[in-house]
Amino acid sequence: MQIEYLVHLERHALAAGGYLAHLTLNAPRRLNALSPEMVELLYRLLVEIRDDDDAVAVFLDGAGSDVFCSGDDALRIRESALSNPGGPAVEAEAFFAREYATAYMIHRFNKPVIVWASGAVIGAGLGLMAGASHRIVTDTSRLSMPEMTIGLFPGVGASWFLGQMPGATGLFCGLTGAELMPADALYAGLADYCLSVSSKREVLQALLHLDWCDDADWNHQQLTEKLTDIEAHQGVALGISHLKQSREWIDLCCGQLDPVRIENKICSYRGAKPWLKSASVGLQRGASSAAKLIFRQLERGSGLGLADIFRMELVLAVNRVRDPEFAEGVRACLLDKDRSPRWCYDSIAEVPDAEIDALFCAPWAKHPLANL
Repeated sequence: MQIEYLVHLERHALAAGGYLAHLTLNAPRRLNALSPEMVELLYRLLVEIRDDDDAVAVFLDGAGSDVFCSGDDALRIRESALSNPGGPAVEAEAFFAREYATAYMIHRFNKPVIVWASGAVIGAGLGLMAGASHRIVTDTSRLSMPEMTIGLFPGVGASWFLGQMPGATGLFCGLTGAELMPADALYAGLADYCLSVSSKREVLQALLHLDWCDDADWNHQQLTEKLTDIEAHQGVALGISHLKQSREWIDLCCGQLDPVRIENKICSYRGAKPWLKSASVGLQRGASSAAKLIFRQLERGSGLGLADIFRMELVLAVNRVRDPEFAEGVRACLLDKDRSPRWCYDSIAEVPDAEIDALFCAPWAKHPLANL
């Protein structure tokens, strides 16, 4: 596929002039996984739209109805890391820097950004979605951040949005990679609306008929009112929120200050809720070193502003992909698919503090995101 088609831009003309910019992540064979080329193009298009007075808003979706974005292209990142074992993964580091700058731009965009997050929304896909002004899930959406299963951590701003979730649910989801349904996404504050997956064309047409103008605040307000009306009219049945139902147990379990005790509590769950059982298995299968990093990541991120969170996470990302735990996790999960990673540690208690501390040390003299 040619690079220029990895992100498709369609300009929907408006009656009063100007246009709605429709961006589509367009790599369906790779489940819209983010590659360096895709992220670079997405960044450049967003800058173009941001600076174009004729553009009133952005509508971002993914090709196909089954997946918005399946996260980063982990196999590509692994190749970059293995090309220089233990040293700088040049392509991967450049990719992360551009990806994080792109996600941060969405958080701070000067015009409304609508994300149609239908189907699978995984890892970095959730990072792209989180900063949008109007976040739409559908009845087919499934959200998760399962990075620890490949030896990584939830990034692309996750320290911020996991920290905003109710109680200890953000920490729990980061540690377990628990899958979230639409009702969970709304409860957690990760989404603003739930619409029918079959209504995208209808919703787009409704947006094109709004009274857009050159006042971003006015556009934001009328967009909110229209999407609220559409959601009320559709009345999509959300079902139960497993996250809300399990909130009391999660808070009791994760409210402790000791990561070892929290790990033991989650991994020893023997209750009757299948969702919690699945989450427990997720933690058991992940890298203990990644779990300990997630505790430290969210602890340090709780006192930081958004820009500093992105800077911190970029340091963690470029350091962590150099670690053999990441290469092994990708091998077991995505390459050989034997689902039997040979982790360096069997529990959080075994992971040295110094190893985690070292991941927070920037490997450059000047931070690539210094100018956020």
